[in-house]
This record gives sequence, structure tokens and C-alpha cells, in this order.
Amino acid sequence: MNPSMPPMMKGPDLMSELRSFISGATRSARKGHMDIGMARVALSLLKTLPASREAVLEYFCSLFDDIVGRYIENVEIASQKGSKDHEVSLSAQEETTIAEVHNVICDFVSSSPEAWAPIISKWSLQLLGELSSRYACRATHTGVLSESLQLWMSCRATRSLIDITTQCLSCLMNFDTESCINALLDTCVAHNPHFDWVVAHVGSCFPRTVMTRVLSCGLKDFCSNQQGPKAPKLNSVVQILGYLASSHSSDMRRALLQLFQWSLEKSKISDAVTIHQQNSTVPFLLQLANLSSTLLRSLSMDVLHTLTPKILSQLAEQSADWLAYYGGREAFQDLLVHLVLGCPTGAPTILALILDCAAPPSPKLIPTTPEEVIVQSNGQEFLELLLQELSLLLHQSDGNIPFLVSLRQELKTVLPLLLSPMRLRVQSALRLIGFMGLQSPSVFPIAVSYVLVKAETEEHLSVVAKLLENQASTNGNIRKANRTGLPIEHSNILQLGLEQALHKKDDKSSPVDLWKNLTTLLRWERSGKLTNCCQPVLKAIYSTIGTACSSLGSSVDPKLAHAVAETLVLALVQEPGENPTSVTPPSIQDALRLAHSTVSYFFMCLEDEGSKGFEGCQLACKLLSRLSLRSSAARSLALRTLLELALFHGPTHLLGAKELLNEEVLTAEETDIRLMDENLKQGLSWVLAQRHSSVFHAGVIGSGLRTLNIENTTSPVLIQRNIQLFLDAVRSCCVSSAILDPSTMEPGMPTLSLDTVISVSLLLVELISPDVMYNGLPWPDEDGCKATVERDCSIRRKLEQLPILWELLWFIALQRPALCYCSVLLRAVTATLIAQWSSCSQYRNPGLLSTTVKLLSLLALGQLLPSPLSSLRDVVHYLKPQEIVQVLQKCVWNYMRDNVPAPALFSRDSHGNMWRDSTQDLPGPQYTETMRLLMLANIEDLGELYAQLFDN
Repeated sequence: MNPSMPPMMKGPDLMSELRSFISGATRSARKGHMDIGMARVALSLLKTLPASREAVLEYFCSLFDDIVGRYIENVEIASQKGSKDHEVSLSAQEETTIAEVHNVICDFVSSSPEAWAPIISKWSLQLLGELSSRYACRATHTGVLSESLQLWMSCRATRSLIDITTQCLSCLMNFDTESCINALLDTCVAHNPHFDWVVAHVGSCFPRTVMTRVLSCGLKDFCSNQQGPKAPKLNSVVQILGYLASSHSSDMRRALLQLFQWSLEKSKISDAVTIHQQNSTVPFLLQLANLSSTLLRSLSMDVLHTLTPKILSQLAEQSADWLAYYGGREAFQDLLVHLVLGCPTGAPTILALILDCAAPPSPKLIPTTPEEVIVQSNGQEFLELLLQELSLLLHQSDGNIPFLVSLRQELKTVLPLLLSPMRLRVQSALRLIGFMGLQSPSVFPIAVSYVLVKAETEEHLSVVAKLLENQASTNGNIRKANRTGLPIEHSNILQLGLEQALHKKDDKSSPVDLWKNLTTLLRWERSGKLTNCCQPVLKAIYSTIGTACSSLGSSVDPKLAHAVAETLVLALVQEPGENPTSVTPPSIQDALRLAHSTVSYFFMCLEDEGSKGFEGCQLACKLLSRLSLRSSAARSLALRTLLELALFHGPTHLLGAKELLNEEVLTAEETDIRLMDENLKQGLSWVLAQRHSSVFHAGVIGSGLRTLNIENTTSPVLIQRNIQLFLDAVRSCCVSSAILDPSTMEPGMPTLSLDTVISVSLLLVELISPDVMYNGLPWPDEDGCKATVERDCSIRRKLEQLPILWELLWFIALQRPALCYCSVLLRAVTATLIAQWSSCSQYRNPGLLSTTVKLLSLLALGQLLPSPLSSLRDVVHYLKPQEIVQVLQKCVWNYMRDNVPAPALFSRDSHGNMWRDSTQDLPGPQYTETMRLLMLANIEDLGELYAQLFDN
């Protein structure tokens, strides 16, 4: 007898209790009722008479079965009535009996666990399995584990049994864990799946220990006799671990990781059985993952992230033993593909591992040893199998593939592969993005956006073309499969990708590179390298005109502005002989914004004295030319903005302005001073007769003199360059629409539009003349100028301060009829010159003489003065001030007064040029006689010219 067992009873007492138990147990079984006295006798025999234990435990089985049977009947009745109350009200005697049995057995186990725990645990597990199986068909529940637990834990008998079982297993865990778990697994196999609720409850009490031991027992069963997937306990192991993993995921992941790490350990004293189990661990874990998605998730979270190329090479040494479990290499590959596609997490890590084996990250890491070559070959084969299976599943079903879903959630890990130097990585990434695009078309714009921003070479940029092709084929597949409910994506992915790239804030990427890449793509499209008749690149650029305008007109980043300008020029300017585009041009709103931004960009480049600034001005001229041809509104806005910025609001010093307004001296304190307050400081003087009531001063009282103007120190060479560039910009806005079709242009036809140059004339008058009165073409009598003295002086001052005005007048004079509309400006200059020359002494003023020559040359160029008056510019150099006054009054003013400078006087010749026929409109002697007499008076200097003008 075991010394741990309690002593047996002696004498007639033991025989009396045994007889009483036999008769009582038979009577209780026959009458179907419970006797607390009999239960106490049975408990006494269980403790004192080992030979009677089986009979006593069998009696307790009938006792518990009776209570469970009545409980199930109550459940059935409650279910028929629609009630969810499963509790059975026991009699006081029954309640006392169950409690006493529970307490006594628990005392037995706690007092002597090594003796009682194996016996009681085996009995309680077997009884729970039998009860669960016997009444499973009558227990009306949905099969959900939580409902099963609620159902059985509401029963007083099964609740006591599960408590007894838990206490026994808790004791066994300390010294006989393996037999304990084996008993649990054996019962689970025998009563599957009705025993699941017991496993779930027991496992939740000490999950880590149960998980570890269940894995160990399951691995041994998996290895025994090479049964592998056919192992009898495998399904039970999967169910137990699956239940526990759902509520104890961290413990499950830790247990799986520990088992995997154990399989990699190398011990010097390991026996053959241990080595065999270690080599079989990976197939065992894979089979668990194949049977349970919950375990697959657990494996893909921790175990997967520990894999490295070094560990993979270590596992390759064990792989020879794996194929025996699956029937060959192909079957094992199919299993791996199936598991990979079913992984709900860790897809980026899996993909990285496969690619590291199949294609190294860089050419420097290409395998050299035979082992590495074999690993690479196997990796490439597995990668191709995986991609083929993905394609097959996507075209056969409309369901989501967990691997692709996980990969799409971590798309940022796939995108860098598109720019890899290894072609296999790029091709694999393209195929995966195509697969993801079938389920989520928004993947394509994200990928395009990434490549546009990150591409550094043309090879990188070619990925965009391949993405466009992928999207086109994806749209076709979606249309074919539209019966499945997948959405059809019609949007231009390049347009969406460009919008995302422009609004993405990434410190590591430069928007300059983005626009340069766009320029390259547009060149490919126009040259035919992108085989897409819809011109997606041009459409994408047109759709982002607003953002382009913001970058083009900003002087914060000149490099960005240059890149945007180059792209827009290529998009908007059509080369001669190029087929017309079918893409809808920018709207009128976009054209206006672009015109304004282009002018701002032009002046930004004008401030740059280097070659980049010069090239930028040329780009701006091309843009202005194209915009002016497409939209008259954009032409008008561009011209007005150009002139306003050049004359008043822009960097006028770059165009030679003589004096600049120093706005920095006008501080906030000065603007608070009120003129009325200054007047009041003068006391009562403002009310006295013959006194002015306003205060005029050249500064601010208390602040000293105000310096309004500063001298221009810009280099004359730079000014001349800038003036020429500015005139090129104005000329670009005046280009004729005939150049759109060069085949229709006749030789010698002017390239500038006369109507546009006339609009420049009118705009110039509007900006320079401070008054709208007397702005007509006729020149009034000399006395009539008295009403416009102030305005004439203002016009003259602007011409003197802004030399660019003279250049604009020269530009207008080349289109001769257009100069007629500047009559008010010419009239003002002439009037002021007459007044200034009249006040001069006998010495000629070089400044006045220069202005006079400019005026006369301008009138001659525009053919407003016919011959011989057109030669006055050569005569005035030799005349005295009073003689110049006579020439301006009697020759110029009187002729212009009597011959209104009207555009109708000009006609177009065979070459398209506008001319005034001077032979039909010769000036009379009243206009030329003064000139002739003055030339005679200076014949020694003007003899040759006199002979040319007046001898005939």
C-alpha cells in the first residue's frame, strides 16, 4: 500500500460500510434518487478502501449524470418556452451531497496530490468528456465556444467537476505535466468536438503552461512513426491552441517562438530523438498554421520576424527531413505558397525574405558559392510560384487575399522595390502592384507618385510607363470581372499620382526633381516612346496648372520655377510640323493664372544676371507667346501686367529707371501724422486773409527731411540686356496667330499682330497719361496746350525717368499705324520741348537735344513726318535753341496739327508691311520753308543734306 494513502478501516466497520454501499448504490440506481448518507459512505470507502475506488467513482458518475440529465431537460423546456435561464434548482439534499463530494475530493487532492491527482484527474476528465458527448445533441446552442461554456458552467454538477479537474491539473503541473497534458489530449480526441469547452476553461486557468505542454506533446505525436499531418492528436492540438490563442495571443506567440528557437539550438549531448524532434519542428509549426488561421497569425507576428538569411541557411540543413511529411517537394512548395497567401500580417517581411533569397538588394551581393546559388534558384522558383498563384486566385474569385491585404496596408515597403537596381525586384514589385490594383485601384496613383518624386534616372522613370500599362490591363480585367461587383477605375492614374506628389510634404524629396521627371516623361510621350494615344502626361500637367502657377510665380525657389517653366513650355508650345494634340487645353481661368505667373517668373529671371536668368526669360517668352495665341484674355492680362510691373510696381531699376522710390523711409509712425493736425498747430493763421490754409513741407515735423528718391546704380550693359529681354517678352505677346500654321504664311508676312501692337499703344497711353481728356489723335493749336500743361509735364517726367518707355515707343513705331494711337504722348513731349528750348540761352542743352532727336526720329520711323521733315533729326544738331523752337513749332507742330496722324493714311504692301505713300502726301512750303531757310543759314554744315532734300 502506498504510504501516502490514508489507512484502511479495521474490523466489522469496514465490512458494514461496504455492504451498506453495495445495497444503497443498487437501490439508488434503481429508484433514481440521491441519498446523502450513501454519498458519505462512498466517500469514506474511497478514502479507506482502495479496492472500492472504481466502484465509488462509478457511483459518483451516475450521481453527476443524474443531475446533468435533469439540467439538460430543464434547458430543453426553457428553450421551448423561449427562456434563456438554464439554472436548475437542486434540492437541499442534492446541493449538500454535491458540495460534500466536491469538498472531500478536493481535500484528498490537496492533502496528497501525488496519490490522488492522477486518479481523480483521469476520472473527472473522462466523466466530463462522456457527459459532454452524451448530452451534446440535446444541448441547444449554436456551437460557439462562449455559449458552450455558459451552458455547462451554469450546471452545478459540471461546474464542480471542472473545478476538481482544474485543481488536479494544477497539482500535476508541478511534477507530471506530460501525463497531465496527454490525458487532456486523449480525452479531447475521444470526445471531439464536444470536449472543447473543457479544454478552453482549463487552458485559460494556466495558459502558458498548457500551451507549452500541448505543443511539446503535439510535436512528439507528430514525429512518432513519421505520421506528420495524419497524427491522431494533431487536430486536438490545433483546437486547444486555437482556443487559447484567441484570448491569450501574447502567450501563444511566446510559446511558438520558444519552440522555434529550441529547434535551432545545437547541443553536444543531444540524442537522436531530440534531434529528430528539432528537425521536425518547422514542419509541425507549418502544419499547425495550415490547420488554423489563428495560429498562422501568431506565427506570422513573432516567429516570422526572427527569420534572417543566416537562420534560413541553418534551416536549409534541416529541410531534407521535411519532405517526408508532405509527400514530395512540390507538395511542400504548395503548402508554403498557401500559407504565405493566407498570412494576414507580416506580408512585407515575407516578401523581403523571399526577395533576399531570389534577388539580392544590389549587384554587389550576387551569390558566389554553390550553396548561395542553390538558395537563389529555389527563391526565384518559389517567388514565381507565389506570383502565379496570386494571379490565378485573383482571376478566379472576387475575395480578398490576406497576403495582398497585408501588403497593401504596408505599401510603403513595396514602393522602394520599384527603384531597385535589380530587375527581378522591379518586375516583382510591378506585378504585385498590378495584383493589388485589381482589388484597390488607388494603389496605382500612390506608386506613380512615389516614382515621380524619387526617380533619379531614366531607368527609374520608365517604371511609370510600365505602371500605366499595368493599370490599362487592370482596367480591362476589371471590366471583364465587373459582374463580381469590383469598381471600374477610369481616372488617369498619372494625373492622380501627380496631384499626390505635389501635395506630399517630404523633406527628403525635392519638387524640382518631380518637375524634371515630368519633363522627361512629356518628351517621351511627344516622341512616341510612351505608346498611349490618350496622352496621359499632357493631361496630368494640364490638370495641375494651378499648382504650377504657384511654383512658377514664386521667387522662393528659383530652381523650382525654372523646372516648372521648362515643363510648361514643353506642354504648351507645339513644335513646327508636330501633330496637333487632342487634349483639351487649359481653361480660361487657368490661362489667366498662368499668364500672370509667367510675367512674375519673367521678372524673377530678369533679376538674375547669370545664364539661368537669361534662359528663364526665354522660356517665359515662349510661354507668353503660346498663351497669347490661345487666349486673347490671357494676352491682354500678360501685356498689362508686363507694362505695369516694368513701369511702376516691379524692379524698374533693372530697366534703367533714373530715380527709384525709397519706400523703406516711410515708417509706420510717419503714416499716423494727419495734415489737419499740422494745420491746427499754426494757430489762427489759417483764418487770416490772403493766407494759405494748408501746410506743405518736404519732410515730417520732428523727423527731418524725407528722402523719396535714390539714384539707379545698375550697370548700363545689364540695363540694355534687360530692356532687350523685356521687349522680347512684349513682342511674344504680340505674335500673330498665322504662325500656328506655317504652311499658310506667305513669304514676308509679318509675325506680329498689328491689332495687338495697337492695344499696346492704347495701354501705354492709359498708364502714362494721368487724364482721359484730350487723348485723341488730333494735335490742337499751340494755344490749346495751355489746358494740358500739367499733364504734358507729367508725361514728360515719366519718359525721362523711365527710358523703357522710349524703347516701347520705338517698338510701336515699327508697326507704323500703331504709333498714331500714341499721339497724345508725342504731343506732350513736343510741347514741353518747345517750352524748354524757348527758355534756353544760346548754348544747346545736351539733354534737351537728345530728347529732341529721339522725338524726331520716332516721328520719322513711324512715318508721321514725311520727307523732308523726316530728316529734321539730322538738322537739329546744328541749330541754335531759338532755331530749334522754330523748327518744332512751324515744321513739326503745324504739320501734325493740319495732318492728323490717322491709321487710315497707311496701306499694306505686297509683303504685308504698312507704309505711308509720301509721294501722294508731300508737305507744303508752309511746313518746309522754315527748315530750308535754317539749313541755308547753316549751309557750311548742312550743305550736302540740303542738296539731297531741296535741290530737286
